[in-house]
Amino acid sequence: MEIFNTLGFGIAAMVTVGTSWCLVGLVMGDAPKKGVNVALVQFFGAVVSTLASLVIVFFTGASAPECPLKWLLITLGLYFFSGFLNFFMLQLMSKAMQHGPNGIIWSIIQSAMVFPFIVGMIFFNTGVNWMKAIGVVLLLMALAGFGMAKDNSTRSGGAWKLISFCALTICAVQQNLATLPTYYPEARMVSSIFCTMATSAGAVAASVGYMLFTLNEEKKRQLKENFVNLHLWKYVGVLQTFSLLTSYLLFYPGMFVMGKYGLGMLCYPMMVGSCIVSFTLTSIFILKEKAKPVQIISLVLCISGLVCLALQ
Repeated sequence: MEIFNTLGFGIAAMVTVGTSWCLVGLVMGDAPKKGVNVALVQFFGAVVSTLASLVIVFFTGASAPECPLKWLLITLGLYFFSGFLNFFMLQLMSKAMQHGPNGIIWSIIQSAMVFPFIVGMIFFNTGVNWMKAIGVVLLLMALAGFGMAKDNSTRSGGAWKLISFCALTICAVQQNLATLPTYYPEARMVSSIFCTMATSAGAVAASVGYMLFTLNEEKKRQLKENFVNLHLWKYVGVLQTFSLLTSYLLFYPGMFVMGKYGLGMLCYPMMVGSCIVSFTLTSIFILKEKAKPVQIISLVLCISGLVCLALQ
């Protein structure tokens, strides 16, 4: 349908996907409280996603995209490594959330959205105007504000800030890898099913390596207990239901449409910006974390920055 090739679809897809990411933040913060190993949530989720993509390809007879083999391998390789890095980013985020305020931590890490935008301007000649420059400055100010916010939880210590900024660094690289294919017409020919499969396979590889490297008797006992923990399968089921639907129908199709209009660098600012807003509101009204003035000011700066970036 022609509507799926319009800029309006691309923008709506990015906002919808970003809002759905709030579930990831909630699970990463809640799973350890239920005695669930976050690595297992990611592992089984990635396995489900990979197998689902393989089943769809097999039963629908979907063929490889009609693009040069070089571009197919490059595109799938970028998404594989993106999924690989995303696993470790979420591990760090979950660890930080066990020691600090979830809303602020989520906002700090996801503020990495500004880096794909900067890379697009510098290396892909996406163009710079005053409105875009102001938007970048506002997002950086919001990032600084979230980083200076005090711990709203009853837990002491500031280790969560260091962990959060390490996750932010990984997230910045991961988002740039996921955005790169949108700049090339050949890469945009790869279907969302193959992109999802490659990303999920990367997460499977990372989770298997991580669990084998950290395996000990205590971990073996924990894995056995988790396997019969209903909360684990609840998290996997909820996350993958939304993840598969958004990946196949919105995430990759929306990013490629944005790229076709020369706006690939705005994908993550739109997705993560809507995610920051939704998760911050969730942390205040559902998680009952008390919002400090600097957090509210930073949230306003974040929204203002997104509005500036979206204005063309």
